Amino acid sequence: MSTCPEFNLRPPIPSDASLFHRVIDKTMRGLIIATWGSWDEERVQREATEFAQSTNGKVIQIGDSSAGILVVDREPRQIWLRQIYLLPEHQGKGVGRRLVKDLLAEGASANVPIRLRVLALNPALAFYVRLGFVVTETTPDLVYMECPA
Repeated sequence: MSTCPEFNLRPPIPSDASLFHRVIDKTMRGLIIATWGSWDEERVQREATEFAQSTNGKVIQIGDSSAGILVVDREPRQIWLRQIYLLPEHQGKGVGRRLVKDLLAEGASANVPIRLRVLALNPALAFYVRLGFVVTETTPDLVYMECPA
């Protein structure tokens, strides 16, 4: 793994809905089709717009590039990692790892677990295991994971 590039998180603006859509499309389309047999364009458009308008959504910036998206719901008893997607050209450089480790430190400080779900076919499952997440529930399509406080 190369050195993690400098990055920052910025709040999305309404026009970022197209970025959220592009990132979800580039990173998840194949896995979604493999899992459920089709791609629901209307649903993806709607969710991209919702996440881009949410105070929980962030755009991951590397230099002048919008490199990905992060959506985190902070609740009194847990932190829910909803989405962390980096465009393929920004993957494998340590950005996702650093973002998740920062969330783990936040959870430890607040004494709350970090929870997430991942498609069962998603190779990111191994990434989360390496970072200390454990499987708490599985369905044929989804794996629910947690890193305790």
